[in-house]
Amino acid sequence: MEKPDLFSADCSRCAALCCMALAFDRGDHFDHDKAAGVGCHNLAGFTCGIHGDLAERGYSGCIAFDCLGAGQRVTELFERDWRSDPSLTGPMIEAFRMMREVQELRQLLVAAATLPLSDAVDDARLDLLDLLANAAGDLTRLKEVDPRAIRGWLRGLAEVITPVTEV
Repeated sequence: MEKPDLFSADCSRCAALCCMALAFDRGDHFDHDKAAGVGCHNLAGFTCGIHGDLAERGYSGCIAFDCLGAGQRVTELFERDWRSDPSLTGPMIEAFRMMREVQELRQLLVAAATLPLSDAVDDARLDLLDLLANAAGDLTRLKEVDPRAIRGWLRGLAEVITPVTEV
C-alpha cells in the first residue's frame, strides 16, 4: 500500500506551479486577479513572498489549495523550469493539470482498499494504482492516462462491493 506522504505537497521541491498555472479572481479568497500561465505577483523566485501572512493579506484560497504532491512531481519530470525556459510554461501547466488528477485518483484508489472488495476487484484496483504510479514518473505515460475510465471504474465499485454481513 502507498504511504500517505506520496500525496503531500513539498513546495520546496516545486517550481511554484500552482502560483503560475492556476487562475483566480479577486474576491473573498484572493486579493487580486491572476490569469493562468502568469506567475503570481507575490512570487519571489519560486517562493511565496507573503506565505506567512496569506490569510491576513486576503489569500485564503492559497491556504486551501492542495496539489497533492503534483507540483514537485511535475517539476522533477522537466529538466528546466518555466522561468528559465518560458517555452515550458504551457507543457508544465498541462502536466500539472494531469498530475493533479492522477494524484487525486491515486488517493481514491488507496482509500478504496478500505472497502470490502473481492480479490479480483482488489487486484484490478492494484493494477490501476500501478498504472498511475508509473504515469506519475513519466511524461509520456502521464499523457496516456484516461482519468474518465478510472473514475468510471471507481463509480462502478458501488455495484461490486462485497456486502458485509452482520453477526
